[in-house]
Amino acid sequence: MRRLGFSAAALLALSFTSIRAVQQTAPAVDADDVAGVVRSDKGPEAGVWVIAETNDLPTPYVKIVVTDDQGRYLLPDLPKANYEVFVRGYGLVDSKRVLATPGKTLNLTAVLAPNNHAAAQYYPAGYWLSMLRIPEAGEFPGTGPQGNGISPNVRSQAEWLRQIKSGGCTACHQLGTKGTREIPKELGSFPSLVHAWERRIASGQAGAQMVNGVNNLGKERALLLFADWTDRVNRGEVPPAPPRPQGVERNVVITMWDWADPKAYLHDVVSTDRRDPTVNAHGPLYGALELSADYIPVLDPKTHRIDRIPLTVQDPNTPPTNPKMPAPSPYFGEEVIWTSRNNVHNPMLDEKSRLWLTSAVRGPDNPAWCKEGSSHPSAKVFPLPRSGRHLQVYDPATKKLTHIETCFGTHHLMFAEDANHTLWTSGGGQVVGWLNRKMFDETGDVQRSQGWTPLIMDTNGNGRRDAYVEPTDPIDPARDKRFGAAFYSVAPAPDGSIWGTVLGYPGQVVRLVPGTNPTETALAEVYEPPFRDPKRPGFSPAAVTSIVTACSGPRSPVDTWPASIAANAKC
Repeated sequence: MRRLGFSAAALLALSFTSIRAVQQTAPAVDADDVAGVVRSDKGPEAGVWVIAETNDLPTPYVKIVVTDDQGRYLLPDLPKANYEVFVRGYGLVDSKRVLATPGKTLNLTAVLAPNNHAAAQYYPAGYWLSMLRIPEAGEFPGTGPQGNGISPNVRSQAEWLRQIKSGGCTACHQLGTKGTREIPKELGSFPSLVHAWERRIASGQAGAQMVNGVNNLGKERALLLFADWTDRVNRGEVPPAPPRPQGVERNVVITMWDWADPKAYLHDVVSTDRRDPTVNAHGPLYGALELSADYIPVLDPKTHRIDRIPLTVQDPNTPPTNPKMPAPSPYFGEEVIWTSRNNVHNPMLDEKSRLWLTSAVRGPDNPAWCKEGSSHPSAKVFPLPRSGRHLQVYDPATKKLTHIETCFGTHHLMFAEDANHTLWTSGGGQVVGWLNRKMFDETGDVQRSQGWTPLIMDTNGNGRRDAYVEPTDPIDPARDKRFGAAFYSVAPAPDGSIWGTVLGYPGQVVRLVPGTNPTETALAEVYEPPFRDPKRPGFSPAAVTSIVTACSGPRSPVDTWPASIAANAKC
């Protein structure tokens, strides 16, 4: 990959030349590059995107770079193909597409936006979302449908924001796109935008979930606010202009492939073993389609070819994604487009490049060996009647798919750096579950190879696990206490501890110390963000790495929002 830059000698020479001459000099190109200078009527355009797209490869392919201070760009390492190249940027509208092939110099003409409204069509979705009006801090707790329309269960403005963001809407949608800030004509005609929004959120197989999310906010007020947002968009209001990429942001090169299919959504992707990122170097990428389809999409980034790994279930009666929808989709009508029984959420590679998946292999009712009365060591401590998602492993060398029935539910998974290659999982509800992968590889014994533990806090302070009280019981100085929440994410640490996050408001971070026999010895340390400090408000943690950063840094998540929505947050 070529890099733009000048030596000290070159900089000295440039000081004696005309700036205009420098601006007209395009970077040198290799046989697999396209480079040039971007200009508009105002001169060179700095910090704008140059985008190359092609359909000549086995799957649609896009590469994006950013121009430097002199408007120069270089699209590196392009596969041999015919490309359409164009310019996009803040303050511009898309330029005319120009045909190009690698190894050529191509100067491009940027097109200035004729007005602010035209320019805003290219702003990030988050900037449009920043126009959503937020209830004032003094309106919380909500007073319900007969009061201010906010749910009484929402105790603060920060909690309301959390439900709009990671707790609900933007957990699934990029709110602020053209399709979400406006009402698509395919949805129909309505007496008001409130009615239009009420109909919109009922659409398709996710409709019930969206309706539930708005009800949690307080439907009456939420629909009024979303309707007001769309009304102001329709009347031409636009968000503040974002800054163009600066500094190291301009070094980013984005490569995109279009894979899977139009009716599936790609939830997750994996390329290597997180413990050793040299595993599967230049190898295929594996995706997860969650509720939408029962296959693993595969992308070879060297050949740009796509493939599929068909998934199966252990029990043919495993239920698929719920086909019911409160109202038809404006795009797919009443067609049931999500059909998955596996519901694969998270993929992970091991040191042998095998693909491990959190995946359903049967229905949610657990077998007897998981339940009360079983002799399984973990079931004797904390029996489990149900688990919605389990494990699978696929070996690319043998093309064998193996179902692993677990008593505990799974959501995310990650390998520990230990002799047993322990696979820790989240999503177990009241427990954290694991698979002794070394034992499983050697014996194939699903029952012996797995275990789980409830989260027990050492509240009596004696340094060991003892009899405990339940989460809703008062603390007993002579006993420990069970923590009754579930891991959302999971991350084994090099010291042997297991970190997890707990969603909700304000959310928690949990450190689990397994001990010598985790089912009976594991102890949990629970950390809650200092959400009552107005300078460090709480949030709903998702990934462990982001939590550590947010807890230790001087900025809260709201600090990263556009100024207009941050000003409204007041949390």
